[in-house]
Amino acid sequence: MKKILLVIDVQNGFTRTPKTVETAKKIEQLVEEKTFDYVLATKFINQKKSPYDRFMNWQELKTEKEQELFGNLENIVDKVIPKYIYTCIDSSFIEKIKKQNDDNVPTEIYLCGLDTDCCVLKIATDLFEQGIRPIVLSEYCNSNGGKEAHNAGIKCMERLIGKHQIVKIQI
Repeated sequence: MKKILLVIDVQNGFTRTPKTVETAKKIEQLVEEKTFDYVLATKFINQKKSPYDRFMNWQELKTEKEQELFGNLENIVDKVIPKYIYTCIDSSFIEKIKKQNDDNVPTEIYLCGLDTDCCVLKIATDLFEQGIRPIVLSEYCNSNGGKEAHNAGIKCMERLIGKHQIVKIQI
């Protein structure tokens, strides 16, 4: 079974605070260490008339510059997956990871990225509901909402997917 890492939304538009930039640099270093057999990265794209635009009046991540992956990530991950909502987990995603895992659905996927309380939380929950164990690398997650939002995301994941899926040590 291959060791798979999913890097969630580590993009210029989400690295707006010193803490998120620091986390993005740690993630970039983690990917460069080649600890994982296969690394995917999601790229959130906020389209005109999206739910974020219509219901929240949130105008971020609409430009190519904001949507670009942080630093050198685009060049060092194996695959970039565009997404337009909080999650990337659907039948197409499952098929992509099956192909990289000898045509088997993986039993677990490691997660890191931004924002802990939004996309990381949603993707971890969706993997869990697909029967794939999400292992959240909490030291490699952060939130633009600050420490309180990050901790809230961790607490919710502990309840939604189980506290043993949240790894608090660095790999």
